[in-house]
Amino acid sequence: SQTWYLRVYDDQTKKPYVKSLQTTDHAKALVKARTIYQEIKGKISRGERLRSITSAELVQKYFDSLFITDVPHEGMTPETLRLQKYRMRVWLEFIDSIGHTNTPIDRLPQDRLQHFGTWYREKPREDKRNVPRSHEMINNTIHCIRYVYAKIAVRERYLSADKIPDIIKLKVQRGGRYKRDILELDQYEKYWRFLEHKYIKEKNLKPLEKRTRILFSKFVGIMTNTGLRPKEFLTLRWSDISDYKNSKETTDKKVVVIHIRAENAKTGVARNVVAPVKRRLEVIKKSLKDLGYEIKPHDFVLMNPQKQDRRAYHYRMFVERLHATLEQSGLADEIKVTDKKISLYSFRHQYIAWRLRYGGVPIHLIAKNCGTSIQKIEQTYGHIETEKQVDVITMNQGISRSAEVDLTTVVED
Repeated sequence: SQTWYLRVYDDQTKKPYVKSLQTTDHAKALVKARTIYQEIKGKISRGERLRSITSAELVQKYFDSLFITDVPHEGMTPETLRLQKYRMRVWLEFIDSIGHTNTPIDRLPQDRLQHFGTWYREKPREDKRNVPRSHEMINNTIHCIRYVYAKIAVRERYLSADKIPDIIKLKVQRGGRYKRDILELDQYEKYWRFLEHKYIKEKNLKPLEKRTRILFSKFVGIMTNTGLRPKEFLTLRWSDISDYKNSKETTDKKVVVIHIRAENAKTGVARNVVAPVKRRLEVIKKSLKDLGYEIKPHDFVLMNPQKQDRRAYHYRMFVERLHATLEQSGLADEIKVTDKKISLYSFRHQYIAWRLRYGGVPIHLIAKNCGTSIQKIEQTYGHIETEKQVDVITMNQGISRSAEVDLTTVVED
């Protein structure tokens, strides 16, 4: 066809780089070849490969490189894998939207990649909910994208480190609003009374629905009294629960020891949780027995009666019940006014906040029981310590007549 080609030998790979110049005109071919050669020369000097890959190929290489395991920190857990696949699917959708599906990653326009965060924020939600995506979640996705580029593109010499997309992160407001939303004490009492006295006692309920409601109600109560993560509770088995032995008989009747296995803990470290939830667990067991189940040690505590394989309830099913019961209890509108977002995780945060505020439990014991760090608790719940020390903070504070600051111990009317 007399089409001109450019051929460059790569000393690093010991292979030739051949590219069609897509013209039969020698002068045009020479101009194009010189431009391409300059790019290739720059790649060689930076130690990059001459042959690049597309964004989709980069993502596939990343997932092919992963070691999947149920044990956190020994590899990537299936749950994290699903989240990473969703994040990278959004990134590829963005690449498609700017018309660079088949563009090699070294030729992507950096100025357009910078605005991924804004594009993602404005992207319609798949679940049709009229709730804006949090900037924190979007920034986590940006961090994930840059990590994939660093781990695959840079490490395997498709790009140099300075070519990682410089995506602009969205601003996250610091202070003003606490990072973790929880129900206030009166709100939780209203919610709990609804669950116990109306939700599970509604008339004409089918046996299966009634038992499912009982399980959900006890799930909320146990979460609030243990600080477990939702996944830790949903994967809990009866064999992981044992009686607490102590000289105080009254304590023995209420408290159990819950063993969180390493493969189910977020940190990958096993731990024991002590909590006065024995009666609630017994109600769950009785509810399952009432449906005709013979409870076995290896069964899940939250076994789904609707499934024949004795699997546990899925996270999403409890999320849907949470939203429905907040609506039915009349709390949804009240929560919306205060711009709170209540999730299954909120009950864990509620436990930590209340143990600090009302229980006076030392922070290091809460950290051990919840499988987190003291630093993380201080970052998230530091305001509680300030509130508890109000008497100390306001000690001897008053109004000076000259400077209008009261320095007396007692403030007079």
